[in-house]
Amino acid sequence: MGKGVKISKNPKITRVTSAFIRVCEPDFRFRGETHEAWELVCVTDGHISVAADNKIFELKKGQAILHSPMQFHNITVMGNETAVIGVFAFYGENIPPLQNQVFEITDLSKVKTLKELAHKYYDVYKGFGLSAIKKEGTDHLLYIKNLELFLLELAGNVSKSRQVVTEGAKNYSRIINTLNENIYERLSVCELAALCNMSEINLQKTFSRYAGVGIMEYFNRIKMRKATELLVEGLSVKETALKLGFHDQNYFSTMFKRITGHTPSKIKQA
Repeated sequence: MGKGVKISKNPKITRVTSAFIRVCEPDFRFRGETHEAWELVCVTDGHISVAADNKIFELKKGQAILHSPMQFHNITVMGNETAVIGVFAFYGENIPPLQNQVFEITDLSKVKTLKELAHKYYDVYKGFGLSAIKKEGTDHLLYIKNLELFLLELAGNVSKSRQVVTEGAKNYSRIINTLNENIYERLSVCELAALCNMSEINLQKTFSRYAGVGIMEYFNRIKMRKATELLVEGLSVKETALKLGFHDQNYFSTMFKRITGHTPSKIKQA
């Protein structure tokens, strides 16, 4: 018998947090968010626009996008018709680097099957969150293995669709890049507008259109993402706060917990 083949980088889902299908009305707009889980968004009908950090993508029926942990993302329904989306959030290891790409779904029935398996084997709260395995055994792994296989299938079906490159989308990308370049600074809207060569009104209008959240709220979100990195690297809470432009450590800690769900000290202890 031969030595066999060693398998490396095998995708493994370690925790699931939500699985649902939603019908979204023409005026539907989901405010942007960040969280620690991976999130897969599948369009089974209609047409949506999705922000993924500094990029804007348009997805039509039969397409999907995967958001990596702590990546800012939102959803806006395009056109005058409803859209139907399937959303699956999870934690995992060796997840293929699929972010910032659009994928073709070869069999749309698999999106419905994934949702049905999740709701069959897990307790569901508020129609979308997965809270516990319904019964002991291995049956619940059918959902996990189907989701892992679905991700691998998507990896082999990259769409020809590209990110939106309209003037507005370019301006939005420039704003995000400017925020990231000045993450250690304390910027006002006026100062940011000057750095982007835009008027304050145009700056806020553009950002609201594509992000769905206020520009300062977004700035604080990416600061807290950076704060997590600094804390893990060994900086103290006080050093991290000052480095990111927060002179009040208590305010920084409150902001950090509101955005991440954890206290800075918990990150330090992990």
